[in-house]
Amino acid sequence: MLCEAVRALRLAARPWARELEGAEWRWLRVHLDECRSCQTWWQREELWDAQLQRAMTAVPVPGDLPQQIAARLSLARRLRWRRRALLSAALAASVLLAFTVGLVGHFGWFYRHLDLAALHGHIPIPEHPTAESISRLLEQYGIHIPAELQSRWDFRHLKAIYYSYEQGRWLCNLEFRREDSGAQVVVKLVPRSWCRAEQLESLKYQPGFHVLGVDESGPYVALVVGDPSHIASFYRPVAPAS
Repeated sequence: MLCEAVRALRLAARPWARELEGAEWRWLRVHLDECRSCQTWWQREELWDAQLQRAMTAVPVPGDLPQQIAARLSLARRLRWRRRALLSAALAASVLLAFTVGLVGHFGWFYRHLDLAALHGHIPIPEHPTAESISRLLEQYGIHIPAELQSRWDFRHLKAIYYSYEQGRWLCNLEFRREDSGAQVVVKLVPRSWCRAEQLESLKYQPGFHVLGVDESGPYVALVVGDPSHIASFYRPVAPAS
C-alpha cells in the first residue's frame, strides 16, 4: 500500500508541480531510501521526464527570431489597415453610386439625348441683345426660349451662348453677367419632354434655382442656376399698375 501511495504521488512530486508540503516530501524521501523497488521506478520516471523536457525545449531558435516576429506583426498591421481602407473605399463608392442614381432620378432631363447641332461651339451674340433677337437666333438651332423668360428677363446682360455636355446630354446655356455688380447666373434651356412636372415644381422652391415657362405649352423650360440674390438682379423691373 505504501508503494502504491508513493507512485500515486509522482505527478504531484514533479519539480514544476510544487503541490507537496514539507512533511509529505520528507515521508516520500524516507520511503524511497528504504524501498529499492520504488527507488528504481522513481529514477526511471525521472529519466522519462528529463527526456520529455529536452524534446519539448530543445527547439532550434533562429538568431533573428525577434526581427522575424516584428516583421510578421508589422505585415499583419499593414494588411489590417489595408482591409479597413478597402472597406472604407467600397462603402464610399456605394454611397456615391446611390447618390448619383438618386440625383439622376431627380433631374429627369438627363435621361435622353438632346437632338441639337451641339458641335457649333459658342453661338455669336448680337451687339445689343434683346429677348426678341436672341429668340430668333436660337430658333435657327431648333431651340425655343420660353415666353416667361422673354418677358421677365433682362437680356442686355447676356454674355455667352454655348452648349455643355452634362451627364451624357447636351444642353444649351445662356450665361448672364452684370458688369456693375459682378452678378452671374446660367440659364439652361431644357426640353420639356425630359422633365416631369413634379420635378419642375419641386425646383421652384429650392434655393439657387428658378424655373420659368413651367405653365406654358412650349417645348422648352428655362432652369436658372445661381446665387438667389444674383438671380433676382436679372429680372426686369415690374411696371406699376396704372
